[in-house]
Amino acid sequence: MKKIKWIIIGILIIVIIAIAFSFFLDYKKQEQLKIQRKNIEEKIKSKFASKVKVTKDSFLYKKIANKYQKIGKISEGEIILLKKEKITYQTKYFYIPKLDSYISYSNVEKTTTDIPTNTRYKNYLVFNENITTKNPTHLYRDNKLVYTLYESIDTPIIYKEDTGYYIEYLDELFFVNLADIDKTYEVENTTEEEATKVPVTVYHFIYFDGDNTCNELICHKDTQIREQFNYLKENDYFTLTTTELRLFIEGKLRLPKKSILVTIDDGARAEKFIPLLEEYQINATLFLISSWYPTEKFASPYMEIASHTHDLHKPGLCSGGQGSPLKCLPKEQLLADLKTSRETLNNTEAFCFPFYEYNDYALDIVKEAGFKIAFIGGMQKATKGINLLKVPRISMNRYTTLNEYINYIN
Repeated sequence: MKKIKWIIIGILIIVIIAIAFSFFLDYKKQEQLKIQRKNIEEKIKSKFASKVKVTKDSFLYKKIANKYQKIGKISEGEIILLKKEKITYQTKYFYIPKLDSYISYSNVEKTTTDIPTNTRYKNYLVFNENITTKNPTHLYRDNKLVYTLYESIDTPIIYKEDTGYYIEYLDELFFVNLADIDKTYEVENTTEEEATKVPVTVYHFIYFDGDNTCNELICHKDTQIREQFNYLKENDYFTLTTTELRLFIEGKLRLPKKSILVTIDDGARAEKFIPLLEEYQINATLFLISSWYPTEKFASPYMEIASHTHDLHKPGLCSGGQGSPLKCLPKEQLLADLKTSRETLNNTEAFCFPFYEYNDYALDIVKEAGFKIAFIGGMQKATKGINLLKVPRISMNRYTTLNEYINYIN
């Protein structure tokens, strides 16, 4: 009996030790699991920020009946804003409020890069015409695919290009290729009156009170410029770029009735316009003789720089008028100069003829050089369908009164 008793005690001790060891192993396992989950959670949290960058082409998901279903794709490099939510080791996706969709946490990283914004298009008048896209819908920004949507969308046309249409999606401007469009149809999107004519004004030299070094007819006191710019600002004029004017002339862009292109010629003193442009938030185009001054001298978000030749603003080289060299110099010489000018000026597609002089030879040269729009004089407004290489401008001089200015542009 004693022997049996000790055997039973021994067995109980072994069982107790086994159970204790089992509990110990389970505890260790649970602790390890907690550590693993914490590490996973920390890894997921390290990916989260209010602003993140997409690290590779990624699917977008919609949460339907507690399941994540693919609704499209977003391309690598896009910057998106996330909604702060409780993150656990089970979190697989982050929520994107703007897109009302989710993205895998593993496909994003924190960033401080600003989200690119372009709101100029909100000044345009939409066409009374919609497009319906095919499914899937491909949306491009600056020739880069941004979104692939597994759906068709129906939306107004903002403006047109030969290869497709620009539309608004989620408060941003995107391009849709013609190949991705199912149909277009007419619809009344707006009744706002559009521009049928656009004034293009031209200035030359600006000087300030106390500066008596500028005595030509094309010299302007800063008070005169302020008066005119103030009129534009107070009357809500939309100040254009040369590309916007070109699209208007081609019938691809509808502009508000109060639209204007402000231009400045040559480059001398042109940097003195910049404080006024920025104060009144007016866009202007400087037609720069690119051999005269460095472009950095005119750096401003309100100053577009276009070509006035590289070094051909020289009178008396050809017959007639002031003798613009574009009318007669050898083709190779002219094309070399215009090529240098374009390369110096970020491949601008806008040009202004020296002394506003041209002939058929000059027009052909400018076109062959790659310019899509060119400006002359003429004291008339630009209208749809005119010759894009002979866009008229209205010259301002030092004696132009405010009333005269208002009559010119209205």
